[in-house]
Amino acid sequence: AVFALLLVQSARCLAVGSAVFRPAPPALRRSPWLAMSGGTGGGSSNLEPSAGTGGSSSSAAALSVLVGCQGLDAEDSLLQALEADGLALLAAAAAALEDRPRAELSLTLCDSDFIRGLNAQWRGKDCATDVLSFPQDDAEMLGDVVLCVDVADRQAAERGHERRDELRVLLVHGLLHLLGYDHETSDVDAAEMSEAEGRLLGRLGWRGEGLVAAAG
Repeated sequence: AVFALLLVQSARCLAVGSAVFRPAPPALRRSPWLAMSGGTGGGSSNLEPSAGTGGSSSSAAALSVLVGCQGLDAEDSLLQALEADGLALLAAAAAALEDRPRAELSLTLCDSDFIRGLNAQWRGKDCATDVLSFPQDDAEMLGDVVLCVDVADRQAAERGHERRDELRVLLVHGLLHLLGYDHETSDVDAAEMSEAEGRLLGRLGWRGEGLVAAAG
């Protein structure tokens, strides 16, 4: 059920680590908190990675993260950790969701064969990639982020950190594509997305580079 949304994407955007093919829905473009310069985003500064509902304000959107697997069996602890990370990231981006009574994010962990099929279908590239994002033009569902565990493991080893850290890097990158960021359009946009990655990763306790910065 988690992945069913990916089966009806013919009129929607596919975003990946290196490209965005169509713009995200206008309502999801750049969160004011993510785009602002300096600081930690004002009222969100006390956000903890384990946040569940994204703040105490009665007008805040109800947040939920759906986590599933395709082509592999992931440990429950990893799925629960990703759910917590997803909730924390949605809470940090609350300024972009303030007009929504509810905001949902779908996360799918998969193997290299599965994401290779998606990459071939949607990008015409017959190879595995690390992350694919499918924004949804929907009142509640922001979209789907597909994370390849096999590629994440390889990149984690190359970059000298743990699987959980690499999955966080990929999750942040995928979510920002759902929010309308695009590092391919200009150097200014790339710098803005790189800064936003650093902010969100910092909320998760990660002080390393985001995907845009790591790619140079």
